[in-house]
Amino acid sequence: MLIRKGINADLTRLECCDFSFTVSQIARGPFNDDDLHVEQVSEPWRKIYALDIQTLANHSDDPHALFRVAETAAGELAGFITASVSWNNFVSVDYIAVDAGQRRSGAAGKLMASVINWAKERDAPGLRLETQNINVPACRFYQRNGFRLGGYDRFLYHAMPEKGEVALFWYQMFS
Repeated sequence: MLIRKGINADLTRLECCDFSFTVSQIARGPFNDDDLHVEQVSEPWRKIYALDIQTLANHSDDPHALFRVAETAAGELAGFITASVSWNNFVSVDYIAVDAGQRRSGAAGKLMASVINWAKERDAPGLRLETQNINVPACRFYQRNGFRLGGYDRFLYHAMPEKGEVALFWYQMFS
């Protein structure tokens, strides 16, 4: 798996990827000390994220942001990650996604490692990212990669059609 700088030509290729996932578990509060209290859902459903091509293009063009892609030996795009530096000098992982057919290939771990290195090169105190309580596999991935649950927002997704999603904020400190 090759991790490289994303370019504008990758944008249309990423549109062909399947970044959806099946929600079969949900993390319930209280969200304390990294304990997620995971429960099975009675009726699993498919969660589909709309790919924001303009945001990816902005990261691609911004010298102070990061846009990396994971490419297989066969030249297929397996996923991508974007990051930017926040007002407090933390690096914010803005997006990370791996194609459904490429999950468990190591792409996510290599993408995350590239952002960690990029953040350390900038002397950032750490990383932060946000996911939802319905994306339990992502939460577990972040825990395995040294992130700790820093907080949550139960109203962030209130205006969305799917009710009940809770935003979870994860941090990895470098000090």
